[in-house]
Amino acid sequence: MSTPAPRGVLVPLDGSQLAEQALSVGAGRARRAGATLHLVSVHEPMPMAAMPPDYPMPVQELEAEAHEERVQYLESVAASARASCSTPVVASVVTGGAAAALCEYVESHPMELVVMTTHGRGGVSRLWLGSVADRMLRRITTPVLLLHPDESAQPAEFHRLLVALDGEIEEPVLDAIALLDGDGKGVHCTLTRVVEPAVPILSGLAARPARLPPDWNARREVDARNYLARLTDRLGTRGWDISWQVLVGRGVAGQVLELADAIRADAIVVGTHGARGVERLLLGSVADKIVRGSKVPVLVAPPRSCT
Repeated sequence: MSTPAPRGVLVPLDGSQLAEQALSVGAGRARRAGATLHLVSVHEPMPMAAMPPDYPMPVQELEAEAHEERVQYLESVAASARASCSTPVVASVVTGGAAAALCEYVESHPMELVVMTTHGRGGVSRLWLGSVADRMLRRITTPVLLLHPDESAQPAEFHRLLVALDGEIEEPVLDAIALLDGDGKGVHCTLTRVVEPAVPILSGLAARPARLPPDWNARREVDARNYLARLTDRLGTRGWDISWQVLVGRGVAGQVLELADAIRADAIVVGTHGARGVERLLLGSVADKIVRGSKVPVLVAPPRSCT
């Protein structure tokens, strides 16, 4: 019987120092999990229309030269990674559109985690995710740890995790916690669920507010508290240090981000909703807002199946 290949941690690299900020975090997660560190860079073929007809070098030679430069770059980074960490390191250059090629790599290799930085900031919060990260989040079923570009070093360890739950996508989110907690020592997880107060809406049969029981919101708060308490008891068997907090107010993402600041979380763990064919058309709106507005790394745990 053949031995199954060890699972991997993927760090996509595009040749920038920004992307390389994910290296230390990815190597640390791979070491903790006993996984192989996969360093992958994408060679994107040049569009023929972009080449002037009188360009002195044939397109084939230009493509070969660009591909070789990408290979040399990645091998140099991999050599440094092998010298500094004990986990196995695999370096691969793939060809195609960046997002599609990386997704295909993840889908064809057993991956525990993808670790990558996001691009672009505008004002206080990022206006857009990097397009590659955005597309990957919509397609793959592997958890993705998104790091924000920072002039300081990225976190080597995570000691305070905020885990946002909605009572629906539970197991993928809880399983993802183990990707950050290492051996569980010195790690505290705060579970949270946000209860947005219900407001009367116009019914479909009459232009009048739909009736809600007078204690409707209070009951939902009690249900949320009971849910988190039961979950805390169940997770206690894993040896995790856990607390929970129910938040009440409008704007789920904003509530989660405020709590993350208040408890000085090292990272936020959140799930995504919705599968539509081969590619999810939209990230869950709450997860999307959390990723875009967070000041700390966000671990996004998608549904296990996107079919």
